[in-house]
Amino acid sequence: MGDTIPKAGTIDRLIVQQYDPRRTVTIGGIVTCLRGVLDYAPPGVTLAVVGVDDSGSGDPLGRWQTVRRGDRDVWFLPVARIDSTRPKGYVPHSARLVAGLLRYRKRIPRAASVQAHRVDVGLFTRVLFRGPLVYCIHTQERGLLGPTSDSFWRFTGRLHEWLDRTIARRARRVIVFNPSYAEKVRRWNPRTVSAPTWFDPAITTRAAEPAPPAVVWVGRLEVPKDPELAVRTFAALAQAEPDVPWTLELIGSGTLRPTVEALIAGQPADVAARITMRGQLAAADVAEARSRSGVFLMTSHAGYEGFPRVLVEALAAGLPAVVTEGADTGGLVRDGVSGFVCGRDPAGLADAVRRARELDHDQVVNTVAALSAPRVVRELFFPDRAE
Repeated sequence: MGDTIPKAGTIDRLIVQQYDPRRTVTIGGIVTCLRGVLDYAPPGVTLAVVGVDDSGSGDPLGRWQTVRRGDRDVWFLPVARIDSTRPKGYVPHSARLVAGLLRYRKRIPRAASVQAHRVDVGLFTRVLFRGPLVYCIHTQERGLLGPTSDSFWRFTGRLHEWLDRTIARRARRVIVFNPSYAEKVRRWNPRTVSAPTWFDPAITTRAAEPAPPAVVWVGRLEVPKDPELAVRTFAALAQAEPDVPWTLELIGSGTLRPTVEALIAGQPADVAARITMRGQLAAADVAEARSRSGVFLMTSHAGYEGFPRVLVEALAAGLPAVVTEGADTGGLVRDGVSGFVCGRDPAGLADAVRRARELDHDQVVNTVAALSAPRVVRELFFPDRAE
């Protein structure tokens, strides 16, 4: 890759997404999905990302560079700037990306195939790049339109579904990270596959045994993930077992951080002192936090999650999971085996956390043993090259 610009026809997969492959401190299903694609694509596949500068580096936009990922170089063209650690504001990050696509269109060479992960980006990708499209859907049906969604699409009625259907029908391959929605999308395009998510074995560390009285929660601090319920659950847990030194780590950032901080401050001093807000962490640091935890807690609202990666990663580490109803769309949590599925009552969730701590870690790991990234990524995204 000595050239400063990739030549037409040399890119096997062009990925278009508001993503900066140079950043390691990011949380989110799409971002983690892209990391898996870049790190575990088959040897010999040339990848390129048209994305955003989210590093604060101030590098010029519209200039190609290469990013080292493991043993491969990936082409990268930043076409817009964002700061994912701050509130999105009135202009969606995807809108900034699309504007950059239009501005630097002539600098993007033809690729054998193009990959998109959002309906708005997929629409413009389809219009601007007429090549074969791999279209990925990460939410449940109408998952962005419900009252607990933080997406601007919730204001657009049925437009999102119409665009989803239009793009899916024209894609060469549609990958849907939600089993039930995949059945509907398959009626639009028979080349649709229902996709599980995966864990990265390179950074997966087994959780501590015996399980310590430590709870970990990972996600964006936004309404769909409901981090406030995690705090209330921990408060109920601390009240129910005052002699057990339970702790809670909240990993992630988002617009609800001040609200969550105020909720923590309003707890009794001995409870608040045992809650730590870690902010965004690199994937390896998240894995380290899981390894010294006893239970994984997930409090997402029903109807939002696609196939939650944080859950798969926790189970792969042997960490029993307590999840709210509708959050585990892949049906991975088996009550009394890999964790518990509960309603949204903090006391009920706290009771499940206590019981989950006693579960067998080997049985938890076996739940997701087949979902290792090297196998799943190649089968889903590069089926013609999967071994």
